[in-house]
Amino acid sequence: MNKIYGKENPMPRESFERLYKIIEYSFPKDERRSFDDHFGEFEKPRFRSLVREENGNIEGFMNYWQLDGFVYLEHFAVAKELRGLGIGSELMEELRGIVKCPVVLEVEPPETSDTALHRIGFYKRLGFHLNEYEYYQPPYRKGEPVRLMIMSTSALSEAEFKEIRRVLYRDAYEIDENFLK
Repeated sequence: MNKIYGKENPMPRESFERLYKIIEYSFPKDERRSFDDHFGEFEKPRFRSLVREENGNIEGFMNYWQLDGFVYLEHFAVAKELRGLGIGSELMEELRGIVKCPVVLEVEPPETSDTALHRIGFYKRLGFHLNEYEYYQPPYRKGEPVRLMIMSTSALSEAEFKEIRRVLYRDAYEIDENFLK
């Protein structure tokens, strides 16, 4: 059964603890918020989590932000023992049916690793485009920004990319868009 959690329907802490375990093994430390910071996102009016849960077990999830004109998919993962069974594709199809607007997400550059290539291929099969513009994810903790790339449900012009980056920095990361300068 899939559920959507957010400010109006907060995720119970014990469910979030199970979800966060998937985040920990699916994302490098510099690409995820701390437990408390991430759990606190559920208090933000634009944050949502689409969760596939069966018998108390979280099979997969999508944590996303409903921003101005697009949805930012911050974290998307399936439990490692269930990968390759179509759960991720089903969740993406459901999300795209719910939000009815462009979806963007961050990926590691393809030259980074075989895992990055696999993820990019997965998103391309779901209809995403890899945008070649320079992008850095602001640090979640003390540290350096992380070089990533933006994928989107349609190819972006440079002007569209810059606007999306500006809104992401302002609304999801809560920093000034010029933090790199």
